[in-house]
Amino acid sequence: RHMMELRGNVGLGHVRYPTAGSSSCAEAQPLYTNYPHGICVAHNGNLVNTPELEEMCRTKLNRHVNTDSDSELLLNIFATNLVTASDSE
Repeated sequence: RHMMELRGNVGLGHVRYPTAGSSSCAEAQPLYTNYPHGICVAHNGNLVNTPELEEMCRTKLNRHVNTDSDSELLLNIFATNLVTASDSE
């Protein structure tokens, strides 16, 4: 009944709790960013270069990182690349 009230034609059907680092509810997936288009990511794995990616997100990409989740880093890098790709068209 409630799903009929949702707008749009795309959904994400994955829920994941954090298994590495913190057990904060903020790190439960899917993770969401509203820039540039309102996108989500659900990632099942561990990135091996998390410190480098976090530094890149904060300094080179000027992205705000809210959690200790490596999946959030992946989301921010993907979102930035969407902007870069659309700007180059």
